[in-house]
Amino acid sequence: MEPATPESASNQLSDVRKYAGGFSRQQRRELQNEFEAGLHWLEQQPPEYDRALRVFAKCMQADPMGAVYTFEFLQTLEQGYEQGLYKHGWRQRRRNSKQVKRIVELCEAQQWHDALQQAPDTLYHNARNQTLLLELAFAAQALDAIDTQWTYLEFALKYFPSSSDVHIQIVHAYYQAGRYDDANDHIFRLVSEKDDVLLQQILRALPGMITVQFPAHEDVQQILDLREQVLQEDSPPEKWQELCRNLEDLNLYGQAIEACSLAQQATGRANYWSERTLALRLEQAESRLSFHCELQSDAALLEDLQHEVWRIRTEYYQQQTTNFPNQIESQLQLGWCLVGTHNWYEAIKQFNSITLAPENPSVFSICKLLGLGESQQAIRRFDDAWKTYQELQKLLNECETTATIDQQAAELIPWFSEHSTCERAQKRVQTLAKAMKPPTE
Repeated sequence: MEPATPESASNQLSDVRKYAGGFSRQQRRELQNEFEAGLHWLEQQPPEYDRALRVFAKCMQADPMGAVYTFEFLQTLEQGYEQGLYKHGWRQRRRNSKQVKRIVELCEAQQWHDALQQAPDTLYHNARNQTLLLELAFAAQALDAIDTQWTYLEFALKYFPSSSDVHIQIVHAYYQAGRYDDANDHIFRLVSEKDDVLLQQILRALPGMITVQFPAHEDVQQILDLREQVLQEDSPPEKWQELCRNLEDLNLYGQAIEACSLAQQATGRANYWSERTLALRLEQAESRLSFHCELQSDAALLEDLQHEVWRIRTEYYQQQTTNFPNQIESQLQLGWCLVGTHNWYEAIKQFNSITLAPENPSVFSICKLLGLGESQQAIRRFDDAWKTYQELQKLLNECETTATIDQQAAELIPWFSEHSTCERAQKRVQTLAKAMKPPTE
């Protein structure tokens, strides 16, 4: 197979910044048409594997971010391999090994784009080469083509399930993506397969701060036994709840969420398990952020994890306010989620919709007025914000101890535990007062 010719208008995208810039609508349409033409060749009888591979190769080179192109190329290559189309003699295998060596050299020189440009031709002649798949996965990661990276890792795991190198790179990929709990889940499955030699090779190659998170043999066996019990007919809901709690305690959130879905089908308690699933998703997102903060991960990754936390928090408290419309705590928490995601107008609408009774604790009013004032200030409604802050200042003056208010606010809005609510409120009031210079009485 000859390398795909670089005729696409997107071929000039030669570095990370340009790839990240995306493609125009016309370029996307051209790539989609090319891709569909490749699928058409596979529908022929017999399938035209080589023609389809040429098309998919061209799409891969034009857009390494398009994981679907890489997946179809590798899938088509696998089908042809199974048909005996890509068997090579020793001379060809020797030449092929030089192609793989060239990819390795390009990756060592951090020439990620060149490595991915040569990927289709090298893969064609090395359909199942572990080193090649892992190097290309690393190159895709370097270009932030994360979906493409996981496509290469998926096929590497399929072909080499007993390779410690494959599993080690998968675990590292999970950590680099901020998904430490998915790494735990990956090790859980390895432990359940009882291949201790492979497992020990993996554990020796990973840092202790990673391996300490992995589930122990006895924990895995306990989960497997409990799962076997709950999958039997007429298993009580309590058993499902126990399974979810145990998975949650081991930071196996993916499996816990899956167990909730199965429990919903088995018990029929749709509302309960739907709420439980969303709570697990929120705990998963918050756990990822907390863990990777302790790990001192990359700032961009932490920002992405924080954004995901806010997104799921908003979804969670929206459901809570729908299910419990009279629960003031959920209404305030939703308002602050909207503040956290900078949905200022929605936050103002949410805070204004909250009606507090005289018997409500004063911390409720403080949290409401602080969120309302910050949102008004953010959209430059300074007069409204000043009136809100005046009410807030009056409440603060009536408070006997700020420590009690801070503690109550942290219990009401969990992410307030990172700072003093009263100090934040006072700072907001003083800053706006200085900016507006209101007349003195």
